[in-house]
Parts: sequence; C-alpha cells; structure tokens
Amino acid sequence: MIRFAKRWMLAALFARWRRPCPFEEGYTILLPSPMDMPFLLRYALEGLARLDTTHCRQVLVVPDGWGDDRGAALARVVEACGDPRVEMVPLRPIDYFVIRRTRPPGGADTHWLQVVNGTTFARCAHAFLHDADAFFLEADGLERQYRECRERGMSTLGVTPRWDPHFTAEGLTIPGTWELMYSTRWARSRAPSALKGGMRPTPDGVREFDSMLHAQYLDYASGRVGVMDGPPRFVHFNGTIFTYRAFRDRAGRTVADDLFRILLLALLEDLIPDDRGGRVVPQVEELARGLGDPDSPVSYCSESAARAYPKFRAMVAEMCDAPIFAGERSARIGRSLIPFDDHFQEALVTARAGLDDEDQEVRMRRHGLG
Repeated sequence: MIRFAKRWMLAALFARWRRPCPFEEGYTILLPSPMDMPFLLRYALEGLARLDTTHCRQVLVVPDGWGDDRGAALARVVEACGDPRVEMVPLRPIDYFVIRRTRPPGGADTHWLQVVNGTTFARCAHAFLHDADAFFLEADGLERQYRECRERGMSTLGVTPRWDPHFTAEGLTIPGTWELMYSTRWARSRAPSALKGGMRPTPDGVREFDSMLHAQYLDYASGRVGVMDGPPRFVHFNGTIFTYRAFRDRAGRTVADDLFRILLLALLEDLIPDDRGGRVVPQVEELARGLGDPDSPVSYCSESAARAYPKFRAMVAEMCDAPIFAGERSARIGRSLIPFDDHFQEALVTARAGLDDEDQEVRMRRHGLG
C-alpha cells in the first residue's frame, strides 16, 4: 500500500514537463553530480575540455540533492571552469523532499530525478547523459555518437547493452543509461514519471526496470533504440555513487569494499582534495589497513575482493590512459596502489584471458559492498 501511494504521488507530481524545450540543433551534456563530491565534477569538466564537443551547446550540472550545502561546492566548480556553456540546474524544495525520502539513498529514484531535471532544462534536440564514474578515452567519441544518433534517427543510442536477464532472454539490445545519447523529443513524448524505474508488466510477467529502461523497452520494436556498432573507448566503474551512499548509510559498521569503489573514490579525492579540508572517504593509506585487518572500517579480506581486484586494477590502468590523468596523476595513483598490488599479487599473476569479462553476478549487484 505504501509503495502504491508513493508511486501515485510521484505520478501526480511529475505528470507533465514544467518547461518547454526549443529543441535547438546540437546536444546538451547532462552531468548528474553528487553534491558532496565536487571533485568528481572537476574530473568530468576537465575530461570534456579535452574532447571534441563542436555540436555541444549546453552543459548542465544536475545535483543529486544529497549534501548539506545546497550545491554550493558544485557551484564553485562551475564558476571556476571558465566554460560559458556550463550551468547548474536548480533544485526545488519538492526535489529535495522526494530525494531525501528515497530508499536506498542515492539509488535509481535519485538518478531518475536527475534525468528528469536535466531533460527539463535541456535546450537541445539531443542530450548526452554522462555518468560521474565514467571516464572518456577518445577525443572524438562524443561527436561520433551524436552524428550516428542523428543520421540513424535514433531515439536512444548507447555504448553498452544492459545485461538484465529478461532483456538477454528476449534478445533485446537495450542500452544502459551511462554515456547515453537520446532524443529529448523522445524523452518528452511521455510524462516524466514514465521514465522512472520500478516493477512493470511485460508479456512474460512483471519485471523490474531501472530508470529510462521501461520507456526504451516499449519503443524497442521501432528500431530506434540501440547501441553503437563501434562505441568509443571509455572506462566505467559502474555502481560507484550508489556504493558510496550505501557506505555512508552503514556508518559505524565494518564494510567489505569488494569491488573497490570506495578505494576508487579515495584515489580520486587524494588527487583533488577539498580546499576547505573536508573528506568524504578515508585516504588510501587508511584503506590499506583493511588488507590485513577484517575489523577495519573498510575491509578487503574477502574472497570476492581477491577475485575482483585484477579487473579493478585493469580498469584503473585504462582510466590512467585518459588525458586528464597523464603524468603525475597517473604516477601518484600507481604509487598509492602498491600495497594493494602487493597484497593481491597472486590474483594479479593468475588472472588470465577472462580479465575483460565481468562476472554476471558482479554486473547485477546494486553496489560494491559485501
């Protein structure tokens, strides 16, 4: 009953788009951003500055509403970036109300509301949805994706297909929302609430859908929902933000960082520390204590961690290929990971041909904590 009432309330609150869209030529880049991790926005904007974004007319920073400063730290990053295309999307009291009542914190409902708020303020006929835990590796990738989306008349064009069992069983290549180019006309053809995830009826029974996926599922037969044949290279540490929210939600308890997402954030935060002295995750040297002590606040003593480290380490090496990490940043990351490399040396040595194939169990996890 409570779930039904919540769905009814959201359907009423988000029944229509509250602003018109001029559908200008080009694309808007949406940057869903954790309010309490402004360093991630720094990386995203630095990465974009090194890409070809010729047809980008607007860059929207979309706060997630989880933070105590009402977006002040993100606003400082926007002001300092020097790109006049970059704007902050304002959050309304109702947005904060909805976000703070979502459980688990920072999950699919938060992401859905960021998509809705970004699409609401987007001026262009296309929008590109960038994940805060993804990093660009090809300078022309974004423009290639935009051109292909336009030329093929696609409603959505992604870089990686979803691996949900009910999609794969039906042979559906429905793109994930990370690094997704989509038509804003397509998104606005339904009510904002229709883009929300949740349990939905299908011919094979009721199935669970993440944000934006049910709308793509309904339109799949049109042939305008799909994935690029030759997507640009990028590296995506999926589930990082949700893992961080779960970590914060478990404050005071030992957590097993099985997929090393907290370690990733620590590496990134060490490179761009808060100029006001705050931290959102422990420093890498503090996390390293969890390699041998299962009672440390963050532990790496599980078999799952040993299996996952080679894949994580390879992804970090890929990330360091991005121009924004060239030079000293890459070197510092390598030095910081020496204790982890030493600890997991046997796993690194024995990792072989399957390194690039993520385990299905890992893909289906909602976050990276044990």
